[in-house]
Amino acid sequence: MSAIPEVRRRRTAVMLVASLAVVAVIGALLYVGGKALARYEGAKDASKDTQPIPVTPVGMLASVDELDQLTTVTIFVNRPAGEPGGSIIAVPVSADVMGGVDGQRVPLTESYTAGGAEGLVQAVESLLSLTIDQYLVAAPDQLGALLQPVEPVVVTFPTDVLDGSEDEPEVRYEAGEASLSGDQLATVLTATVDGASEADRWGNVEAVWEGVDAAIGEGRTPVVATAPTTLEQIVNQVFAGIAGSRGLVATPLPASEVPEGKDVAQLDRTDAVFVFATVAPSNMSAVATGLVFRVEAPPGYEDKVKWVVSALLYLNANVQWVKLDGPVQSSTMIYLADENLADDALGAEVLFGDDVQQAESDFRIEGIDVIIQLGTSFLDDPESGNTLPSTTTTTTTP
Repeated sequence: MSAIPEVRRRRTAVMLVASLAVVAVIGALLYVGGKALARYEGAKDASKDTQPIPVTPVGMLASVDELDQLTTVTIFVNRPAGEPGGSIIAVPVSADVMGGVDGQRVPLTESYTAGGAEGLVQAVESLLSLTIDQYLVAAPDQLGALLQPVEPVVVTFPTDVLDGSEDEPEVRYEAGEASLSGDQLATVLTATVDGASEADRWGNVEAVWEGVDAAIGEGRTPVVATAPTTLEQIVNQVFAGIAGSRGLVATPLPASEVPEGKDVAQLDRTDAVFVFATVAPSNMSAVATGLVFRVEAPPGYEDKVKWVVSALLYLNANVQWVKLDGPVQSSTMIYLADENLADDALGAEVLFGDDVQQAESDFRIEGIDVIIQLGTSFLDDPESGNTLPSTTTTTTTP
């Protein structure tokens, strides 16, 4: 099944995520808000060549049980230029879409119940600030068939896989190692216990995708020669080469904010943006009113880069692209798409200490206002990256 019309998806995603952003960073609106955009409209020098962001097709695979209840959401991301392999990212179905706006807490499970497949796609796009190209909501038999190319899959379960009623759950698989077929993997991904939380089964969900990742090895399916037009093609392209898997982080909400009987958790927005800006930059949505950033760092500094992403989001900026293979250099360099953006980008400089240089970029990346190349003077400083900046800092209006 193909994705719903792009305009509708993007409008819905921007509306919902913008609402969340306003609640989360309302103080930061004073910092890098509307002034930047107003000044930005006439700032760019159109004579410069613009490089496009490499296209990374994104698919959403959701699973439902025999009662049509949502059990998993997994994002598959292809590599650019048709290269085989990609990423498998599990999303907790308890993740809250509304962020407490007007006191509302709506997990993805409810988004599917209320809106079906299209409602789920819109909710996932809003939650992750990500455009979904193709999607499929799979019943157990469909899910098993989709996973057959990588079977058998060795999975190490951290806890027993339980299914059924809360009083007498059935043990599908005991904790420990098991070698499973595609249909058996589907059994695990659709197994739930009535009244239990997503957190109780999350370790087993992650373990399945870790096992799939290992089973893929160097590749298990033929490479797709053309741009994918179905979710199945996106999945098979990931299965065609070296992949990586991980689950997104969600944290419990205070009991006072959770309606009785509802399983809902707070997705770590920084973690989600960091992950998808790394593997799917072409599909990231700029939903905040500030500038759009690409963040670069050499390998081995993920924690510091994630802190930078957190700080930029806190300052109401957008992080479109994260590259973890950047140059090794002492100074942090801030490159601007146009020198007229200097004042608006100035706020970011306070994040990186004294060894910071700002310059106009010799090339432009489509949709990117600022490129930050993090230097080792910041990355190796144990005192840096610990405290978010004050939102009361102001920029100069020319």
